[in-house]
Amino acid sequence: MNKLVKVLAASALVATALVGCGKKDGATGGETTAAKYAKVGLGVVSSINDEGQVNSTMAAIGLDKDGKVQYIDIDVAQSTPGDAKGELTKTKKERKEEYGMKETSAKAGKIKDGGEWYEQAQAFEEFCKNKTLDQIAKVEVEDYHGGKAPKTGTDLASKCTITIDDFLAAVDKAGKNAQAVDAAKIGIGEVMQNDAEKKQLDTTIALVATDDAGKIVYSKIDVAQILKGVTDTKSERKEKYGMKETSAKNGKIKDGAEWYEQAQAFEDSIKNKTLDEVAKIEVEDYHGGKAPKTGTDLASKCTITIDAFLEAIAEAGSALK
Repeated sequence: MNKLVKVLAASALVATALVGCGKKDGATGGETTAAKYAKVGLGVVSSINDEGQVNSTMAAIGLDKDGKVQYIDIDVAQSTPGDAKGELTKTKKERKEEYGMKETSAKAGKIKDGGEWYEQAQAFEEFCKNKTLDQIAKVEVEDYHGGKAPKTGTDLASKCTITIDDFLAAVDKAGKNAQAVDAAKIGIGEVMQNDAEKKQLDTTIALVATDDAGKIVYSKIDVAQILKGVTDTKSERKEKYGMKETSAKNGKIKDGAEWYEQAQAFEDSIKNKTLDEVAKIEVEDYHGGKAPKTGTDLASKCTITIDAFLEAIAEAGSALK
């Protein structure tokens, strides 16, 4: 069973388990669950070093009605475009002990027994919980290896000594991108694809927020496509991505549509659907991938391949919390 099938199966179970999870109202017997999250946002910050290595830092946040962080997920898609080694199509969190930071961290002596990358990232996430975005932005830092790390002597520095410049920038962007929701759970999924021939790295990111019945109330799909020095996401590039003219010529969408417009159409189409319903979207073969099936309502607005969208959404569904 491949990764996508496994994740889709897990997502279906999550969707089923979510139904009926509300608290009973004593007066009416109905389901009434107060929303846990009032805003949700995604921020992506990418950089390319002198050796051509890409780091796409992804921050997903969920804020309560008081503007405090109740959900946060930080991860990094780190790879060198064109290097198709299997381990370099996993995020840093997914690599866990394979990343190999613990021994070096232990030798540095700042964290007792050392800490793997994912453990240090989780320590940063815990630090952010119940804080406002402004409070997070004011975390004490000091210069470290060309970046900024938590300041020595602080509680955070006892568990996290890695540079957090991009963490802070991605969280800040997520806050600026945050949208009002009425959500009970949030999840994020990432799918990395390293094209050795094109020397291109694509990281598809899906942020999903669901209500207490397991229906999607908000989603954000984006792709950090790192090619020829470009570090903005596809959504951020908007008209600069340059898909509209080609889209118009193929005649499937009236007047054509840019990538971000088609991604938005996909997001709109899955709103109020369960994860299981999303997984059953009708598709057909297109340019080596799967696109919405011709003749469907979605295909009148979105003709791009959505394989990675569906895989990332399924992964996000299995990570809902």
